[in-house]
Amino acid sequence: MSVRRFFRSFLWPCSTVCLCFGQSSPPLLTLSDAVALAHKQNAQIQISSLDVSKAVEETNQLKTQRLPVFKVYANVGESLLPINLTIPKGALGVYPATGPIPAQDSPIKTARQITGVIFGTATQPISQLFKISLGLKEARVTEELAREKERQQMQDTTQQVKQAYYQLTQIQSEIASAEVNLQYLNELSAYVDRNLAQETVLKSDSLNVKAKLSQQRFQLVTLHDRLDTQKESLNRLLGRDLRAAFTTEAEPPPSNDEVSLEAAQTKALEQRPEIRQALLKMQKAALEVRREHAEYLPDLSAQLSYVSFPNLNFLPKNVLLAGITFEWQPLDWGQKRHKMSELQSSSKQAVLTEHDAQQQILLDVNASYRKLSEARALLAVDAATQELEREKLRVLTNQYREKAALLTDVLQEQSALAQADAQYRQDLESVWTAKAAFDRALGEQ
Repeated sequence: MSVRRFFRSFLWPCSTVCLCFGQSSPPLLTLSDAVALAHKQNAQIQISSLDVSKAVEETNQLKTQRLPVFKVYANVGESLLPINLTIPKGALGVYPATGPIPAQDSPIKTARQITGVIFGTATQPISQLFKISLGLKEARVTEELAREKERQQMQDTTQQVKQAYYQLTQIQSEIASAEVNLQYLNELSAYVDRNLAQETVLKSDSLNVKAKLSQQRFQLVTLHDRLDTQKESLNRLLGRDLRAAFTTEAEPPPSNDEVSLEAAQTKALEQRPEIRQALLKMQKAALEVRREHAEYLPDLSAQLSYVSFPNLNFLPKNVLLAGITFEWQPLDWGQKRHKMSELQSSSKQAVLTEHDAQQQILLDVNASYRKLSEARALLAVDAATQELEREKLRVLTNQYREKAALLTDVLQEQSALAQADAQYRQDLESVWTAKAAFDRALGEQ
């Protein structure tokens, strides 16, 4: 094989090289598919979704307090001691025609048998309906808070998936480049060994190439280990088996048509769930103050009561009573007042938290916007450096072919180009990571 042939194979741009798979290759997982899977199966998102369901059930549970409350109490058993009553003489009155009723003390005895007490009530809240309505409003605010936390978790998970995906594509690109370099070094080693046999090169040249070859093989082992670890991490984020096989596709550099910083700030303030959460917490704090203030009102309910004493002599068998129940605590030694002061302080805290959340979001947007701009500028520098090193290697290759350059110079330049390629891939990942962070700062999912 000629020198021109194996150097041409190396000079093929590493950025255009991709991993090739046969018919049994793992399925391709695109970034959009990965994000969709995470939204559906990620454990943290599912936990947040269950929090929403719990908040909805708590609201439905509170709604039932507006309806009548039915209670039944029954105590049935056999008396261990006799149940005896005595009606004193004249307890029912003394009349001229008949005299005292009863005429003498009248004992009433109940045999030892199955007996008991049955007591039932049906209570419809009246004045409590106002308190319950305030509680329902607070419960609905809690529902919205749970939904905003779920949306925030989805945004955080989306960013994590994107970062893991970009790191995975970078590792796959490094493996592809390392395999090309390994093939180049194998061909170069064979070429140098043939020249060594013809005594046209030094033995140190052959040993130098073999050392480079060993280093490249070790790098491939390390890269494959990193690839497996990163795939397991991504599978965990996607909520599936860590051993699920897949491959990713390389992402081109993102476009530069971003919104202006001012537009980004406005968009973030409209979309970030933290702002919505802070506003909801303000509403909840205000409702808590109103609910505590309503505790000064008495509890008034309509009640229907029923009492029965089966198998007890002389006592009534059925008593039915309809009326109003009233409950009020006129003196609580300042308990409600202190509770009101505490809740008012919480309300002021919620206002301050909302303002601070706005400032924090603006800081986040500004920092991520600048970091994305810096990453893009650095990527342009890396692209120029990469092209320079590729041209320098081409020139040295031609010089070596014409016996005008040393093999060590070619190997050194080959290492410089590999380092430039690696730096470009690393900074390309940094651009995508910064883009994901900027999208998260805007509140996008």
